[in-house]
Amino acid sequence: MASAAARSFVFRQHINTCRLDFASCLNIKSFYSSYSANPKEKSPEHYTQYHEVSSDNWKFVERLKPPTVVPSFPKNGSYFSDWTPPPDTPPNLPYFVKRTKNFMVPVYLNFEAIRNQRKITMVKHIEGDIWAMEKDIKSHLEEVTKRPVVSQVHEVGMYIKFRGDYALHVKKWLLNAGF
Repeated sequence: MASAAARSFVFRQHINTCRLDFASCLNIKSFYSSYSANPKEKSPEHYTQYHEVSSDNWKFVERLKPPTVVPSFPKNGSYFSDWTPPPDTPPNLPYFVKRTKNFMVPVYLNFEAIRNQRKITMVKHIEGDIWAMEKDIKSHLEEVTKRPVVSQVHEVGMYIKFRGDYALHVKKWLLNAGF
């Protein structure tokens, strides 16, 4: 344990050094108005050095980059998981359902937590007479399930919601209709 005299000697020496350079004792940070005004920083050329790499190595970088465009689907007759390609000519109906960018039918099953878990089937990307499409799908679902079906049409959002899990029935109906 240091004596009181030794502590006061150390403290006096600390004070004397602080008198010489008060700013360094307090560790005051100085801020400059711009990056280039800071005397500690060097010119950008000091930090950036460019060297040219051979273009032969660029093929390895291109392999790592993801494709920017979804490739077109294969034209052979066998497809996986019951997927069918869109037909060449659209059906002659007052409405049209555009496929997603991955060529999938835009039918989704959402779960909404209102009182309990509600299943909502959504059909998106509908163009044309959305009310006629809602009427056709609703009559098909009521015929298949033998129950009344509650639906909601959103004209601006171009989608229809059906209360219940009808995603497979709606997908099958859209594929049979020629979408």
